[in-house]
Amino acid sequence: MNTARLVLDQMKPTLSGEYVHDNVYWRGAAACMSVCVPVYRCDVSALMDALAACKLSALVEIIFYDDGSGDTEMLTALMSRAGHTNMAVRIVAGALNRGRSAARNAATRHARGEWILLLDADMMPDGPRFLEAYFDAVEAAKRPAVIVGGYSLTSAPHTSATDLHRWQATTSECVDAARRAEAPGRFVFSSNVLVHRDVLASCPFDEAFAGWGWEDTDWGLRLEKQFPVIHIDNTATHLGLDSDAALMAKYARSGPNFSRMAIRHPAEVKQMALFRHAQRLRKLPMRKVLMATAAGAARSHLLPLAVRGRALKAWRALIYAEAL
Repeated sequence: MNTARLVLDQMKPTLSGEYVHDNVYWRGAAACMSVCVPVYRCDVSALMDALAACKLSALVEIIFYDDGSGDTEMLTALMSRAGHTNMAVRIVAGALNRGRSAARNAATRHARGEWILLLDADMMPDGPRFLEAYFDAVEAAKRPAVIVGGYSLTSAPHTSATDLHRWQATTSECVDAARRAEAPGRFVFSSNVLVHRDVLASCPFDEAFAGWGWEDTDWGLRLEKQFPVIHIDNTATHLGLDSDAALMAKYARSGPNFSRMAIRHPAEVKQMALFRHAQRLRKLPMRKVLMATAAGAARSHLLPLAVRGRALKAWRALIYAEAL
């Protein structure tokens, strides 16, 4: 019998083609909050430990949704770790890799709590009151809402290989609640956001967004038309900064998603500097040459980081100019 079969034999099949494994705490738990974490070939043991160490963890359950990775070693380790964790944990293995939007929707279908906390697998809470702060925000909201905690690089390692991604995230994404609240839907980062289950039932992620990029911005812009979007400072660190090649590969594939969002939300997207730059660049000749020059500058470790960052922005705008 192969390794994959041995692992799946420890899990229960469902009618949807998923396989499920629950730890001993799952069956008797009465969760008020469900933490949903899509996983794809990522070690989430540290995240599980951090959530279990938070106060009020007894009121919380965790759903780890493996998005069709087929990574039996990871699943085996995750099931073992869940068996030694003193909070309710469900591990779900999807049959196919269907992308970020589909994985989030699938994970939330297993949630039993009234409120659902979406976390990415490479996120780490920045403080011991992480869950408490969200429970406090729920009390203050008093109605179905979206509560965005924010994004940081507080405990992300500093390496030269990921300096470009760090620069990009610091300048564009690591912003405080007051600034995020100026454009509440635009700054809904699904890597760390608490959502009432009625919100998700009414407005799930659009699974037509393929692969990586812009599905959470589209989701946030749709949400703000129907529900309150509340921004608080309750950050989690993005530990999984990408290398230059990995980051640029993601951007290179995200043009169709950006175009889809621009068609759906024209008024909001026109306010984005990235869109305005892309529109201007569409009029220039020799865009392929400019794109290659900007890409080379972004990858060059001989240039100052700020210059590389600006080159990255120009290259990304040129990519999107082709997609619009």
